[in-house]
Amino acid sequence: MKRIILTLLSAVVTLTVSAQQADTTFVVYYGYQPIDTITISKTSKTFLQLQEAESVVKGITDEPTKHRVIVEYVLSHPDSDGSIYLMRYLSGMINYNKCLPVLTERVRQGVMKRLYDCFVAAKAEEDAFTSITAKAIKIGEEAADFTLEDINGNMLTLSSLRGKYVMLDFWGSWCGACIRSFPHLKEYREQHRDKVKVVGIACHDTKEKWNAAVKRHELPWLHVLNGEGTNDVAELYGVQAYPTYVLIAPDGKVLQWMSDDPDTFDLYFDDHMLE
Repeated sequence: MKRIILTLLSAVVTLTVSAQQADTTFVVYYGYQPIDTITISKTSKTFLQLQEAESVVKGITDEPTKHRVIVEYVLSHPDSDGSIYLMRYLSGMINYNKCLPVLTERVRQGVMKRLYDCFVAAKAEEDAFTSITAKAIKIGEEAADFTLEDINGNMLTLSSLRGKYVMLDFWGSWCGACIRSFPHLKEYREQHRDKVKVVGIACHDTKEKWNAAVKRHELPWLHVLNGEGTNDVAELYGVQAYPTYVLIAPDGKVLQWMSDDPDTFDLYFDDHMLE
């Protein structure tokens, strides 16, 4: 989903009450495109809601933490225009799926209506995109088995790992979002190293680039190179975006999958799944 930006028309105007100006004007951006201009009184309820909302995330630099704070705020303030204002900071469809349904009709049809409509349209587009993956990876059903060559030249079969939880990571050395996700995956593996086997499936890569990336980023788990034709495991799993993660239970059934912003990793794969 595109990053949502709500900026003031004048760079020098901030969300503070000014005795010299009774009203303030906002330009609402979707991505980098202006979609609306809003003028409100600095004594209005909407302005005060925007001020309050902005103060909630002030000083938070860690993105996953900021996302959690925003979601909690929106869920507890569904009738605030400030909730949509805060949602411009969000990334990850899991967050939008939580926030959009709770907003009241007043907020949906209020001063931020055009921004809300953009969120809804983007969600519909994303749902259509990920529906291909959802048809291939069904939670509660057995994960499709496969055999691929590992980084040492041996053949690795998914079903040989039965008895352990398995996290499949569809990635590529060329994929910036995949690289950004490695700290999340490393932390997850370290926390659950006795229970979980991680299998990285490099896609659209050469052996040389694949090997170099594994060494450069110090990825201490199992690695295989995706095949072609009938052995294209990414196609078998309906992968449309990278990274895509699939968590498989010890009995071989799919527990969860995600194809979303890397910073939402812990929202999909919490510790309770491994109990």
